[in-house]
Amino acid sequence: MVGLIVPDIGDYFSQVIKGTESELSANGYSMILADSHEDPIKEANYIKLMYQSQVDALILATVSDDFRWTKIYQDSRIPVIFFDNEPDSLQCNKVVLNNIKATEIAVDHLVRLGHKDIALICGNVKESTAKFRRDGFVEAMKKHNLEVNSNLIKEGLYYLDAGYSSMEELILNKNENPFSAVIVSTYMLSCSAIHAIRDYGLSYPKDFSFIGFDIEDSDRLFSPSITSVLQPGKQIGKLMVHRLLQSIESYDSLSSDEEFSVSFVNPVIKIGESTALFKKENN
Repeated sequence: MVGLIVPDIGDYFSQVIKGTESELSANGYSMILADSHEDPIKEANYIKLMYQSQVDALILATVSDDFRWTKIYQDSRIPVIFFDNEPDSLQCNKVVLNNIKATEIAVDHLVRLGHKDIALICGNVKESTAKFRRDGFVEAMKKHNLEVNSNLIKEGLYYLDAGYSSMEELILNKNENPFSAVIVSTYMLSCSAIHAIRDYGLSYPKDFSFIGFDIEDSDRLFSPSITSVLQPGKQIGKLMVHRLLQSIESYDSLSSDEEFSVSFVNPVIKIGESTALFKKENN
């Protein structure tokens, strides 16, 4: 039995769940799933519950920036693998997206279209996912010798209205801080930012180009279609299971000086109709 704790069972995490469950099942394991709803206290309680249920291993996308409670994991001698948010201060196995590359490829695409004034909406930079995506954006802008305007970087929490309020700020201050394109670094933030764009009577790419995150939209619900950075969720799920099974098989021989592994998965960009060549009047 393997426990899986995610901050949201929707969007990208649903693909991770599918990939994890199918790979576990193929190897004779069952899965217990818990949704922390972005709440670190609820997450900690679920971790305790998983150990009380005597799971053989744990897969965790943590939302906590305080890892003191992980002593329970270290004392339990149960293999754990982290994904998505990456705990810097904890020695552990990790499977993570190359989050720096995620925003870098978005900036590269916009620069090829002639954009220079690019805005970013990201999550809580106390979490590694948001921090690295912001860092990737800044590094990519500097790589192209473009100015990084701090007024065009909006950092928010992972709640539904954060993308809306951040997009609203950018729109209302567009005269003082003009931009011709915006990158939004999570699915939830992307969806709420799109609502703000529509509520203000604007559209993409007419008023500015827009790149979202994890919007695969196989059912074609978005029109125009969204250019989006994608995480290979099922691939990440399967890779985590492979790493975890290796840990389970060798765990009896683990020593305190064991070297833990970090596996990086590369994102891809899917080009839609929400990005277009830069037009001066957009700015």
